[in-house]
Amino acid sequence: MKLDWIEIGQRIAIQYPLRGLTLAHVLGRVHYIELWQRSRGAQVPWTPTGNTFLGFLLEGGVYLLNWQNRFYLLEGRDELSDADIQRHFQPYARQFAQSDQTADVYFSYPPAMWHIDDIGKFRIGAAEGEANFFRPGSVGRFIHASGDGGRALVVEDYESGGQDTAWNGYLLKEEDIQLA
Repeated sequence: MKLDWIEIGQRIAIQYPLRGLTLAHVLGRVHYIELWQRSRGAQVPWTPTGNTFLGFLLEGGVYLLNWQNRFYLLEGRDELSDADIQRHFQPYARQFAQSDQTADVYFSYPPAMWHIDDIGKFRIGAAEGEANFFRPGSVGRFIHASGDGGRALVVEDYESGGQDTAWNGYLLKEEDIQLA
């Protein structure tokens, strides 16, 4: 697992896109278990892929997330309703899914225009420390999108047990994250 060296209580150094090098204490850690279907269909169960990705709640309400080879530094958090998901995100995620995730799908959501990079499903495997708004066992879908200037958007649409959320911030490189 990438970033598995980060522990709650540590201080990490992040090469922040706008502010340069920033130090932050790690307050919580979340384990995301990636899910997939062997084939499409309502009757086909979602099962773990074997991949687990980590997210870290940092001081100041900042969230550091790794998914596959992408690293997100997310500083804005909007709680969403199911109606918000349907209006702002669902049509675009559906279009992306119907293309087998190959179409260039763009949509607008404040503060930017976004390009969908990935969609999928996850289960929260564990939430430690002050990551109390993540509930272990919760299942959700995600949209990961990028915008101009290295901007990033992560949407989490929970089917059970979680708060639908849109996080916005920036894409990082793995080497931008170090132990302080």
